[in-house]
Amino acid sequence: MAQLGMHTWNELCSQPQAWSDALSVLHQRFAELRQHKALTHASHIIWSGCGSPYYLAVAMSRLQQQRSDIPVTVLPASEIWNNPAASIPRTGTPTLVLLSRSGSTTEVLKAAAQFRTCSPHGCIITVSCYADRPLAQLGDINIVLPSGQEQSIAQTRAFSVLHVGALAVLWALIGSDLHELDGIPAVGAAVIAKYQQHCVAIGANPAYDQFFFLGSGYRYGLACEDSLKMKEMSLTVSEPFHHMEFRHGPQSMVNPKTLVVGVGSRLTNPQEEAVLKDMRTLGGHTLSIGPNESSDMQWDATLPEECNGLIALPLLQSIAYSRATSRGLDPDNPHNLNAVVVL
Repeated sequence: MAQLGMHTWNELCSQPQAWSDALSVLHQRFAELRQHKALTHASHIIWSGCGSPYYLAVAMSRLQQQRSDIPVTVLPASEIWNNPAASIPRTGTPTLVLLSRSGSTTEVLKAAAQFRTCSPHGCIITVSCYADRPLAQLGDINIVLPSGQEQSIAQTRAFSVLHVGALAVLWALIGSDLHELDGIPAVGAAVIAKYQQHCVAIGANPAYDQFFFLGSGYRYGLACEDSLKMKEMSLTVSEPFHHMEFRHGPQSMVNPKTLVVGVGSRLTNPQEEAVLKDMRTLGGHTLSIGPNESSDMQWDATLPEECNGLIALPLLQSIAYSRATSRGLDPDNPHNLNAVVVL
């Protein structure tokens, strides 16, 4: 009998090598990216996608806000398509960054077309995984990262590879050295080797019946993605929140069957840990993941802070995968979902 979620598991575990392969592609394209008017002359940047890539766009917009003075917006691609007046700047030279695994999602393609119509002086950057799909032909710069291709429906490897690509776009925008990201694969591999089986055990624990994922700053976008993985793969009650917002109502849901997972930061760790402590006082269970000595799952804080959420992704995906298979569900084929939304 075939293992449930075999493709998902293989894609999940292969992420460090996929990141390394993506970085090789990005090093070849980086000079072009840094010098292109899409970044050098951008008056405004819009990050966009659908589903998982939209949550990556949410994270990237917060990172850009931290590191750049260029105005930034984040929107689902459907909003750009259906509500252009509320979505696309009327003046200047905006740049739209479209993130997509498949490169075939209808809303993403429609957003590109709408942006061209409404902003004839703007530019488009696309980051996707398939060179032969429509999106890879629509940008002023098209970054294709084949190592993110997947057979599974729920994104794991594709999401994190797109994350590496999006970080390269940001690094080009702010004038940083892409070699600063070269340590990501080795750190990721070490973290998976150390903690993945613990995550599998957490996911298989029948004592939990609801999960909350917390993230501050850009990690909120990643918390949204982690929550989505839990829903897609395991059909489990799961919600994302900013760390400190969790006290403002959502903590009413905490009980002994609750696991609250915090994706931590070096910058705001004391405040984040205080939230998790409060949830334990209320009877819930907690798990902290991040580059801090106080975290339950931690690693050496040598990478740029912007990379640490990426390192946590395989661990969080492993919890969702294990939750699904322990319930007899197949993560390769989630309920009611298709790999691409084509309208």
